[in-house]
Amino acid sequence: MVTESEVLRLELLDLILEDAAESSAEFSDHSQCVVLSSCLRGKLCAQLAELPSRHLRAGERIYLMGNPARSLFLLQSGLVKTSVISPDGRELTLRIYGSGDILGELCLCGGGRRDEAIALEASTVTELPLTALLGRLKREPEAALELASIMCERLADAYERVESLSWETVLERLVRTLLRLAADFGETSASDSHIGHYIKQDELAKIVGARREVVSGLLNRLRNSGHISYSPRGFIAVNRAALQAYVDARASA
Repeated sequence: MVTESEVLRLELLDLILEDAAESSAEFSDHSQCVVLSSCLRGKLCAQLAELPSRHLRAGERIYLMGNPARSLFLLQSGLVKTSVISPDGRELTLRIYGSGDILGELCLCGGGRRDEAIALEASTVTELPLTALLGRLKREPEAALELASIMCERLADAYERVESLSWETVLERLVRTLLRLAADFGETSASDSHIGHYIKQDELAKIVGARREVVSGLLNRLRNSGHISYSPRGFIAVNRAALQAYVDARASA
């Protein structure tokens, strides 16, 4: 017997595919995905921002693995991570979200939550139930296309992450992580980018899939070589040109 939530997800899929077909003439090749995203970015976020806010303390969970997946969230302010926990208690951080990001999109996949979401600092979110989301997407087809665009971007990121965890060394993964954080949250100065949030070494270790002491040693190496700078409990300053040169050199080796 098909449940109500399964019917909703099938209706949403039909809606997205119908809108995508109507737009196929304009966005006929993969390079136009960026255009699609930039054209529609903000429509869904603007709708989510109209909803009541929920304030979170650092360390407070938005949802847990196994919870019913019945809603989508907009992070209005702060910093939130999603992660998975292994049966023996090890944690792997999947992604870090900043202001304006949408999370919890796997509610569209059915079943329980496959990850958990935790505030890394004081944060504010709004929540949109799946049933209300479907109604909004029916009224605003552009928002459906935006959501599809977001999910495609996340899927591409997931593929890159799997490749990185499978083939790259811990140092290479750490360098890519620092570049990504600098791109997402960097405050650029003349020579470097300060990551605009305090990210603990333990959190970096959970992102790259390594022990904290290993990551601490590698950060010291990068600081001694001038690739980054930081002080205890301070923001990390990233020399993006130097780190990118390292990545490029490894790729051509």
